[in-house]
Formats: sequence, structure tokens, C-alpha cells
Amino acid sequence: MPRATRIEEDLLDPDPADGLRSLLYTVGCYVLPALAVFVWLLTMNGQVPAGCVTDLAGGGCDSPRAHAIDSFVGGGPRFGLALVTSLLVAVLLRRIGTTWRTATLAMASSVVGGGLSTVLISAVTGEPIG
Repeated sequence: MPRATRIEEDLLDPDPADGLRSLLYTVGCYVLPALAVFVWLLTMNGQVPAGCVTDLAGGGCDSPRAHAIDSFVGGGPRFGLALVTSLLVAVLLRRIGTTWRTATLAMASSVVGGGLSTVLISAVTGEPIG
């Protein structure tokens, strides 16, 4: 029966840090994949394609790496909105579901927050989802 007592104690006080740890885990669910993608972008070819013809202003010939990094940086505002939405969902889920494990709550809030921000951006911009 000592195991049952330990489980009951864990259910009564699963996160003594008052949700700070779940917020940090939620940030980690966003930052770690973004960091991995950024490191991958640095491995892309940095040379301009052969035979590339520039426009009159001298632009238009970017390397695959420069184009990918520009797109990555351009997605920053949407990334930030998704992160903030996920943090709000994490706070809400921590208040509602006090027995959820920290990692489970962080993953759930990341998925739900990302989905909510996608719907919000689609509603504001008028762009279809998908």
C-alpha cells in the first residue's frame, strides 16, 4: 500500500511550482523545434544558383539558405502569436486540470494554442486554413 499513498500525494500536489514549470515546458515545446529548424537552415547551400538572372534593381538571386532564413524570420509574428496563445492555454489548463503532469499539459497547450492561433490568423487575414 505505500505505492497507493505516493500516487495519492502526487495527485494532491502534482506541481508545487504553481504552473511556472508548465509555462517553461510550453516555451520549450516551441523553442527547441525552432532552434533545430534554424540549425538545419544553416546547413543549406549558401551559393546563388548558377545562371540566375537578376532584376533591374540587382535583386532576385538569393541562395536557398538566404531565402529559407528570410521565410523563417518572416514567420516570427505568427510564431510569437502561437506561443503567447499556448501560454494562455497552459495557464487555463493548469487552473482547470490540477492533476495533469507538467509535460502533458505543456504538449496539450502547445497543440491547442497553435490551433487557436491558426484559426485566429485565418479569421483576421481572410486566408483559408490549409
